Amino acid sequence: MQHPISTTQRKTRGPMADLSLEKVVTLLGTQDIKGSDKELKMLCIRISELVESNGEAWVKESRQTLLDEWEYIVNQGIIG
Repeated sequence: MQHPISTTQRKTRGPMADLSLEKVVTLLGTQDIKGSDKELKMLCIRISELVESNGEAWVKESRQTLLDEWEYIVNQGIIG
């Protein structure tokens, strides 16, 4: 089972554009999101995918889990 912020290969998606970092910050409810520019771009891509598949309400409801997993990803240097 994959975690919501799995960094595995990205699937081809439809026409939805990746969310801006500003929109991701709004959805996650905090500006305190750590990461390099590359990592934050990957976060925007993944949150965009989650919004597309599960909806904004789900992302908002799951924000603490998503933030905890993101912190782990950044601290472990998984994206690089």
